[in-house]
Amino acid sequence: MEDLAAQSGLLDYFVRGGSWMWALLACSVVAFAVIIYKIVALWLAGRGADRVVNDVTERVQAGELDAAAERAGENSAAVARVLQAVLASRGTAHSPVEAAEAAGSEEMASLESGLMTLATIANIAPLIGFLGTVSGMIRAFTAIAEAGLGEPGVVAAGIGEALITTASGLIVAIPCFIAYNAFLARVNALGLGMELAGARIANLVARRRKDAA
Repeated sequence: MEDLAAQSGLLDYFVRGGSWMWALLACSVVAFAVIIYKIVALWLAGRGADRVVNDVTERVQAGELDAAAERAGENSAAVARVLQAVLASRGTAHSPVEAAEAAGSEEMASLESGLMTLATIANIAPLIGFLGTVSGMIRAFTAIAEAGLGEPGVVAAGIGEALITTASGLIVAIPCFIAYNAFLARVNALGLGMELAGARIANLVARRRKDAA
């Protein structure tokens, strides 16, 4: 019974918020999907990163470049793909540093995907809520003009719509802001790790190429 009452209360809350609640609902669904996607993607991008960097570095220092490339290809971390690109540059005209920069840029673009969507929702959700607030106030003043102050129920409906949409917009936006900042910090940390590891392996590979020449 309590669950039914809670569901009925939420439905009534949604209905009293007016038509703008549908836009906020759509924003919340998209934001939730993006948040779940980024949690999984960033976890995979960082899983085993330190270990694969250490293993690849040890193999490169030992002169086992093929084994190092094979080890990098076994891992799904973003840094592993950067290291794999650096090691693959041995048989091309590109320098290891150029390969590291190109692969790092590609991985950063992948890591940052979805963040703009989350930031956009965090910015527009309060605006949609404020738009609903304006709509509700217009409705309230229209009711006052038509029915006068003797019909408080009619006026309260418009004011209720105004307050509900404002609150709902903030409810959607606040978690989006928190998630965006958390994801951005994680992306920056992964990017820094890729840059340092890529530069280290690129220098080692370039040094060995120079010695071989």
